[in-house]
Amino acid sequence: DSHLPLWTPDVEKFPCEPPPKKELNDDGRATHENFVRLMDEAGVSHAVVVQPINYGQDYSYLTTAMDAHPARLRGMFVADPSVGSPDDAAAGLERTARSHAGWVGVRFNPYKWPQQSELGMADDVGRAMFRKAGELGLVVGFMPFEGLAKHLPEIEGLLKSAPDTKVVIDHWGFFVQPATGFGSERAVAEESWAALGRLSAYPQVHVKISALFRVSLEPWPFASLSDRLKELLRSFGSSRLLWGSDFPYATEFSDYLSATRALEEWPVWNEMSEEERADLLSGTASRLFALPPAEAEGADVARGASEL
Repeated sequence: DSHLPLWTPDVEKFPCEPPPKKELNDDGRATHENFVRLMDEAGVSHAVVVQPINYGQDYSYLTTAMDAHPARLRGMFVADPSVGSPDDAAAGLERTARSHAGWVGVRFNPYKWPQQSELGMADDVGRAMFRKAGELGLVVGFMPFEGLAKHLPEIEGLLKSAPDTKVVIDHWGFFVQPATGFGSERAVAEESWAALGRLSAYPQVHVKISALFRVSLEPWPFASLSDRLKELLRSFGSSRLLWGSDFPYATEFSDYLSATRALEEWPVWNEMSEEERADLLSGTASRLFALPPAEAEGADVARGASEL
């Protein structure tokens, strides 16, 4: 599972602001203990945990989770463009990266940059952090929550500035807006879908086939996405596509086990080769994030290639 945040209702030990939604928090569903139990039930061997907004730059809960499950959980921290000069920002990124062996990526959230800046994430600070991430072997994840088209110039500027830095685009580029998964006002933003296709020209770019509920106007199994996935298989190839759940938010639309099986209900699944299926469910993420073999995990991975 290449994408999910985790948190705990224990705010005394792990303060957070703003608090998560009560229905996703009070029952402890987003704790690392509960999630690893769900991983076992679904035959998921590894997961990449993304730092949630609730904890800001405090990584104590995520590192606690990685320490508790060192062979199964890896982490992605969040770039902080507010720390000062480009050199300071790059040095701060490196300090965080070296603070724990489980870090495999860094998330670039465009809304943490000054919104009045024309360059946005592609300013001197962003370029310095992007380049440093590549030097450290960290994957940069982009979170264009308001739609990829809005941030395409920034992202292309960064890609051109450091072609060796590996990149992953979250949640299909958020081509349905608003990207909440709820509401009758949601609609497809074709300009963001076109922007995603444009990025296929950059070999360093990968796409998370994640948070299906955010980019479909239909209920589980979100089969309206089948033709979209077929397009991405043609433009990116399976070796640059990776599945992720966006747990625990996904559990507002299905249980976790069903979330891991949704792709299997799509027409395109029957047209895909075993290699393509394996790439989406395990191979791409394993290569991109340098995950250890499933055999080392002690997990009962009952679905063969479905390691993620």
